[in-house]
Amino acid sequence: MKKLLLLLITITTFSNVSYASFPVTENTQTEVVELIESPNYGESQPIWSILSITFTLLSLGSLSNPLAATIMALLGVVFGSIGFNKKLKGLAITGFILSLIIFLLSSFIAFTIFANGGDPTKLTG
Repeated sequence: MKKLLLLLITITTFSNVSYASFPVTENTQTEVVELIESPNYGESQPIWSILSITFTLLSLGSLSNPLAATIMALLGVVFGSIGFNKKLKGLAITGFILSLIIFLLSSFIAFTIFANGGDPTKLTG
């Protein structure tokens, strides 16, 4: 029993004496780095392609007013060209081509109407 008690005292003393037996420096430098991630809407969402096809459909629906159809088709062309290198590339190409066709058609109609004095009834003869 004496040997066991002596062994426990020796182990306890040895662990207390050997603790922090190396030099401790207090001059530790810590650097706090904050990572702020900004949302990347341009590449993660196909918003440009959706806007292109939306303005294409709106300009197709407003062909009775050629000036409004020209403006909406021009917006469809712009948004389609922006959406070429984003997600849903096929939708952007479709919106771009259809908007370009509608833009050319509606601008021709608008030019013809304004060349005749702004009266669309003069077109029929």
